Amino acid sequence: MTDGAASSAPDTSRRALASVTMVRGDHEMLARWISHHGALAGTREALHIVAHGSDPRISGLAQGCSQIVLPYDPEGRDFEPRRVAMFFGLVAGLLGYYRHIVVLDTDEFLVAAPDCAPARDLAGYLDNADLQGVALSPLGFDLVHRPSVEPGALDWTRPITAQRRHGFMHVAYSKPCIFRRPPRKGGNQHRLRDQPMQIDPNLMLLHLRFADKDHGLRVSRQRSETVARFDAAGSGHRIGTWTDREGHLAQAIADIEASPCPDLRLADRRRFSIRQMELYARHGGRVLWKRGRSSAYRLPDEWVGCL
Repeated sequence: MTDGAASSAPDTSRRALASVTMVRGDHEMLARWISHHGALAGTREALHIVAHGSDPRISGLAQGCSQIVLPYDPEGRDFEPRRVAMFFGLVAGLLGYYRHIVVLDTDEFLVAAPDCAPARDLAGYLDNADLQGVALSPLGFDLVHRPSVEPGALDWTRPITAQRRHGFMHVAYSKPCIFRRPPRKGGNQHRLRDQPMQIDPNLMLLHLRFADKDHGLRVSRQRSETVARFDAAGSGHRIGTWTDREGHLAQAIADIEASPCPDLRLADRRRFSIRQMELYARHGGRVLWKRGRSSAYRLPDEWVGCL
């Protein structure tokens, strides 16, 4: 995977790590995202927050971060292509100042697996990663609320993994999001044009869209209303995952509740990563969404406090 040594010493004229996200609303999630990724980078100055529309609350939460405010288009014209182009452009520019650029949605959190080397030195690990393409993918884990054993509402001020431990490995969130070189135009946040998929099971992307039932329902309804408005405008928004989120949430919770959820181990993570990379290569660089979710697992005790 990424156990080989880099061919040369890291460029110390550039800082190690910066993270980028785009946000509209989702204030509780953003506060947690800033706290977590600021700690990973060692400073809030390495966080680049793109606000989709002016929002004084976001400006307050992001004090000390680099902030960009984009005009909000209520019709969502070419929403997803424009967003991806903006991200790719930022990555290309920021790589002049940082060695690694992490691009994530606000409900996505990069975590070094506590049973592996990057938990001790993430920047050094990334500097020495044997990267085959322009970006490395952490292994995506979709955290899902299991009300039968996690009855309380999620407290965003407390460690998330002390409150939510269950979920699925998922290729949709095993995204090429840790960039060492600029991506080419024509890709998206889940696949890069003419690039291999390289999933590192030592790094995890914890996805929180369904980590709390009530929060998930509120966001699902807001997103469904947004998509309906964009559809009515005929905007060509190309948003593929914001429809029927309530149904997806209910099904995910039902699947989790019906599973014994064994502890997730490194061997499980490696098997899943290898399988998805093989499928991606075999099918000409297509992400096979319907074959991309594992059975349900529980994060082991050592994961408590990693987020």
